[in-house]
Amino acid sequence: MVGVTIKMLDDSKLLELHTNQRLLIKEMQLRGIHVDIIYQDMELIRAEYGEHVEWILDRDSSITPYSVSVICGDKYLTKRILEQNNIRVPIGEKFLPNEWELSVLYARKIGFPVVVKPVFGSHGDHIYMDVESEGELKNIVQNVFASTLKVSFIVEKQFEGKEYRVFLTKEGKYAVLHREPAHVIGDGIHSIIELIDMENEKRKARENSLCPIALDEITELYMSKNHIFMKDIPKENEKVYLRHNSNVAKGGLCIDYTDRVHESVIENCKKILNTFAGLPYIGIDYMSKDIEQEQTDEMYHIVEVNTVPGIHMHMRPSEGKPRNVAKYMVDMIFPETKE
Repeated sequence: MVGVTIKMLDDSKLLELHTNQRLLIKEMQLRGIHVDIIYQDMELIRAEYGEHVEWILDRDSSITPYSVSVICGDKYLTKRILEQNNIRVPIGEKFLPNEWELSVLYARKIGFPVVVKPVFGSHGDHIYMDVESEGELKNIVQNVFASTLKVSFIVEKQFEGKEYRVFLTKEGKYAVLHREPAHVIGDGIHSIIELIDMENEKRKARENSLCPIALDEITELYMSKNHIFMKDIPKENEKVYLRHNSNVAKGGLCIDYTDRVHESVIENCKKILNTFAGLPYIGIDYMSKDIEQEQTDEMYHIVEVNTVPGIHMHMRPSEGKPRNVAKYMVDMIFPETKE
């Protein structure tokens, strides 16, 4: 398949790509950059402007250092590097799939509740929050990480704060979103499962970046712990959360906060970007108790760093002003096309 070039990027071909890649391509085409889809399954494209050619794989281009991409893909290694550079991260340690006993001892040491997540992962998959007991931790490790996934995992102290995504470039351009966990709003008539079905039906139109609300094991665990049942009928305007983590891919909301963040937030993020030499732009999962106030050490924690950040949620947020981060990206990849 590699080497097969689709000469014309009509809408039907673009629609088969992930939205993030599609938005990047459209921005390049607006500038007169010629784009070919080389291998659709891998989201591999070839972009050409004059003699400047870029092979872009999932928004990775020649300006993204390979070593940094590998480092940031490892959540534990990223945590250690940030920690060494005096950037606040949750206390945490890595364990092999069969080290459930050590993980329980460690959780006992740092104190519950803890978060359990794979060392490598994306889209909020297999992230367990609000783990409050040794028995619950043992069950997750043995049944998920040791038996099903068979991958190393991290146990870290849970930090209570709101979740944000900060997009930042070396040129200082940025966009900030508040990510709110998936939830439904009651009307006093419909049950929770009916409200979920109604909301997911509306989201099929894809008028913004909202994804369907996921109904998975994490949803079941959260609802069980909080004594919430699908047959419950919430009161009018009552907000019922369905999970703790706010990943957009699982149905979370994304609300633009770019004009609301304190300047110290961006200064912290610039420090993170500079920590990873050569990185042109970055997506930072930033937790804060109040992002509109100065960020003291007790105020914030950095959860993850992404070298291939999503752009759809900034460009089509569920609430607030759209931010054209595709423009910021193309400014870096093809600087000769900047306005």
